[in-house]
Amino acid sequence: MILTAALVLGLWLPAHISVTVTPSLGHRIFFLTEPESLDFKEGDYLLFHKQLVYTPLRGNQAQTDQLLKMVGCAPGQLLRVANGEYYCDEEYLGHALANDSKGKPLPQFIYNGPVPAGSLFMIGNHPRSYDSKYFGFIYADSVLKKAYPIW
Repeated sequence: MILTAALVLGLWLPAHISVTVTPSLGHRIFFLTEPESLDFKEGDYLLFHKQLVYTPLRGNQAQTDQLLKMVGCAPGQLLRVANGEYYCDEEYLGHALANDSKGKPLPQFIYNGPVPAGSLFMIGNHPRSYDSKYFGFIYADSVLKKAYPIW
């Protein structure tokens, strides 16, 4: 009985735990669940495919990396960008860097207006977080898992 429980737990638990290797979120270990709906709100942590990242100017990207970020601005909220500074309903979200750590120029997502229905603006807490400031909105239906910080 104990062996069976350990086996089940050993197979189930890894599929529900995510460990981040970057400091972009302020947390390192997350418990993952299936999203119950596509009605995400500001502050939710979500795992999504970067392949399904959407920007109005560049269309879908070709990469397939998974990213774990926090919803910074949800549908209907007002996203404002001014001089590389990002705000959601006048709450400061962060600053977009002009270059990456290797000196290569970074694209900057520029948008002023309400976040469109079915879209999310994703952010990290770290100043060098690779997030929606660079790749734009994601589609809510591209979310793979909802994440809850453990540590």
